Amino acid sequence: MKINKILVALLIVVVCSSLALSAAPKKIVKKAPFVYFHKGDSFLTPQIGLNSWAIPFGANFEYAVTENIGVGGTVMAWFWSGASVILPSVDAAYHFTKLAVEKLDLFGGVGVGFAIYNAGGGISGSSGIYISPFVAGRYWLTKKMAISLRLNVGIIGDWSGVGGLLGVTFPL
Repeated sequence: MKINKILVALLIVVVCSSLALSAAPKKIVKKAPFVYFHKGDSFLTPQIGLNSWAIPFGANFEYAVTENIGVGGTVMAWFWSGASVILPSVDAAYHFTKLAVEKLDLFGGVGVGFAIYNAGGGISGSSGIYISPFVAGRYWLTKKMAISLRLNVGIIGDWSGVGGLLGVTFPL
C-alpha cells in the first residue's frame, strides 16, 4: 500500500515536471519580465483545502533562499464531528524560474510534518510524522497578489492521501 502511494507521488512529480519543461522554449535567452521569485523574497498564502469529507484551512509561508529554492512552512487544520487534525509542516520547494512564461511560477517540493490528532466523533486515527510531496503554481494577477494551487500526496502516516490547496498569495 505504501509503495503504491510512493509510486503515485513520483508519477505526479514526473508528469508535472515533464509538462512544465516541455512548455519551455528551446532557446531561453533571459527570464520572463514578470518573474516573481527572487532571492530574499517572502510570501504568505492563506489557503483552503479541496477535500470531500472536511474542508481544511490554513496558511503557507515561504522564503526564497536562492533564485530557485524556497523554504518555509504550512499549517492546515480540519475540524469535524468533535474531532480535529492539525498538520504543521516544514516545506522545501524548487521553483522553475527559467521558464519564460509570464506571470506563472511553477514549483515542486516536499513537506515534512507532524499530524496532531484530537480524537472524537468515532473517527479513528493517530498523531504522527507525515511526508507530503507536492507540485504547485502561482498565477500573478498583479505584482501584489497571485492565485495559488498546490496538489499534494501524503505518503506516510494515518493522514496520507491525495489533496489540493487553493489560496491567494501575497508578497511580504
